Amino acid sequence: MSEHVLPSSAEHRTNDLAAPHPLDDQTEKRIDEIEMIGEEQAANLPTPGQSGVTAGMRYLHSSRTIHQLVTDRNRAVGIYLAVASLLYTASTAMLNAQPAANPNLIVPLDELKRWCLPVTFGILTVLALFIGLLLVRTRVGLIYEVAKMNVLLGLPHGRVQRVNVFSIFFLMHLLISTAGGLSTFLFAQQMLRLYRVTEGEMLYAILSGSGVAVLLVVLYISMVWYTTTDEKLKPV
Repeated sequence: MSEHVLPSSAEHRTNDLAAPHPLDDQTEKRIDEIEMIGEEQAANLPTPGQSGVTAGMRYLHSSRTIHQLVTDRNRAVGIYLAVASLLYTASTAMLNAQPAANPNLIVPLDELKRWCLPVTFGILTVLALFIGLLLVRTRVGLIYEVAKMNVLLGLPHGRVQRVNVFSIFFLMHLLISTAGGLSTFLFAQQMLRLYRVTEGEMLYAILSGSGVAVLLVVLYISMVWYTTTDEKLKPV
């Protein structure tokens, strides 16, 4: 009588075929991976580890971004000069207006004439602060884009010059800082005379204007140096 060998406990019979029970975990994992590969291909997803953006396309994107940042810089300075010219022209026109020709104004024309110049200089002071911060942000973005272009070209990141007192960027910021300081000086002088501060009036006004101008320049230099250090510009 032949010996009958029983199947091991790890197998069970299905239609007289021995199969492992339960299914091997590695087989299930492999099936899941195959299904995932099929879903990624059906969705036209890129293969992991590969990028469809070439170095040339990244260079073109950086170049386009640099052009946009330079345009934003010129637009910001142009907006400030345009607003300053418009406000000052409107103020001088109001100063030459005749009260007899405008008898139905809610606020008397003499009162409007009194406050038009202080309001103009105050607005220009606040606007200079905003434009100065905008120029700082634009400069930082420009430095990062130039650093990316240097990486694509194989150039060292140290070629990026952060602050150059003879650059157009710094000169434009200096123009805004000077205009903001002058507006602060005139605004402070108007307010000091309003409150009849006669002793040291000119000195206080000069200190206020100089303080705002120096603050904008120092803010520009310090923020550019802090946000564009060598460690932050190094490619990962």
